[in-house]
Amino acid sequence: MTKRKTSLALFVVLLIAGGCSRETRSSNHASSSPPPRTRTKVELRQEWFPYSGFTGEAVAARRFATAEGLDLKVVPGSESVDPIKLVISGASDFAVASSDLVIDAVAKGAPLVAIGVVNERTPTCFLVRQSSSIQGPADFVGHKVGVLPGTNTERVYALMMKRSGIDRAKVREVAIPFDLNTFLLGEYDVRPAFIYDEPVSLELKSVPYRIIRPQEHGVSSFIGTVYFTRRDILEKNPDIARHLVKALAAGWTFTLAHPEESIDDLVKAFPTLDKRRELRSLQLGSSYFAGAGGKPLRATTADWQGTITALEEVGAIPPGRVHVSDVWTDVFVESAYR
Repeated sequence: MTKRKTSLALFVVLLIAGGCSRETRSSNHASSSPPPRTRTKVELRQEWFPYSGFTGEAVAARRFATAEGLDLKVVPGSESVDPIKLVISGASDFAVASSDLVIDAVAKGAPLVAIGVVNERTPTCFLVRQSSSIQGPADFVGHKVGVLPGTNTERVYALMMKRSGIDRAKVREVAIPFDLNTFLLGEYDVRPAFIYDEPVSLELKSVPYRIIRPQEHGVSSFIGTVYFTRRDILEKNPDIARHLVKALAAGWTFTLAHPEESIDDLVKAFPTLDKRRELRSLQLGSSYFAGAGGKPLRATTADWQGTITALEEVGAIPPGRVHVSDVWTDVFVESAYR
C-alpha cells in the first residue's frame, strides 16, 4: 500500500557510482540446490503498517520459511519508511513497494528488480456514499474529488480520467489526508482508497458506500505492490531469493485456502491487529492476491508492459526508458511452482 512519493536521484547516483550492476545473469537464477541446513536470516521490509496484506508473509514466516532454510522476519513500515531507498542504499535486501515506484526508480537508473507480485492488479478504488449520484468518472465533473498527492492512487486516478476522456479542469480536485474522517464529514464526494482498507472502515462504522473500480474504466493493467531486491543480490546469492519466493508463494497459497487460520497467524505476529477487521479485509482483497492464473506472486509480461505503458501515458516515466526485463524476472516464481 503506497502512501508517499519517493525521491531517488541521490541514491541512484551514489549506487551507480559505486559500480552496482544493472545486469542479472538469468543462468544464476535457476539454481536447484536443496534448502540449506542452517537457517539464513532474511528481513522483508514493508512500506506500511501491518494489515491483511501482510498475511501471506506472516504465514510464510510461521509455516514455510524453515523448510526453505530461512529465518524470515517481516518488518512493518510507516509513513516515514521508504523501502525503495532502504534497498537502494543496502540497508535492506528485500522489500515490498508498489510497482509504479519500483518502475520509476528503475527509470532513474536504480538496479532494482521485482521477483514476485503481491497484487496482480492495483487495489486502488474510489468510494462514494451509497446515496451519491456519481456512478463513474464522467460524473466526477462538477464534484469534489479527493486526491492523495504522490501516491499510486494519484497515478491510477490520472490514468482513469485520461482514458475516460474526462477534462480534469472541470473537476474540483482537493488534496486530502489519509485519515478517513474528512470523507465521513462530507468535505468531498469521491475518496481514493484501497479495496481492503477504507471499505472495511466504512462497514465497521455502518456507513453505506459504493465502489468505483478503475478496471471498469480503462485501467485494465496496473500492477499493485511487488516484492523486489537489488540485482547484485541475485548475482551473488540467487538461492536466498529463490527460497524466499517459494516460501512467500506457499504462504499466500495457504492464506487464500485457509483465511481464518491465516489471520490467526497474522494476529500472532502483530498482536495489535483486530482479527475481525483483518479477516474482512482479506475477504475483500483475496482476488487481488490470487496472482495470474490463480497462482500467487505470478504476473504476466503483458501485466508488466501494461503498467509501464500506463506510467508513460500519464508522464510518470519517459517513453521507452524501461522495458519489462529491466524491472521484472519471473524465474523465481516459476521455479516455486515447479
